[in-house]
Amino acid sequence: MKELNELKDEVKTTKPSFNKKNLLKYIVLFTVVTLATLIIPSCGVLRSQAVSVGLLAGSTFAIIDMIYPNKVYVNGFHY
Repeated sequence: MKELNELKDEVKTTKPSFNKKNLLKYIVLFTVVTLATLIIPSCGVLRSQAVSVGLLAGSTFAIIDMIYPNKVYVNGFHY
């Protein structure tokens, strides 16, 4: 039976990292959601509430993008 130290070498652990190239994508999403929250509803929405909705949408998208990144396999090669 293998020891825990031997198994640690076999298990590849990676932490999700923040990709600075995708920062523009997150900022655009935040802006679009915030503006849509201000413009679309017929009742008045406070600016602070619209910004909160935008921050929630942007941060949720960033977390999902970091945890489940887009992977493309072409002919068995990972890009």
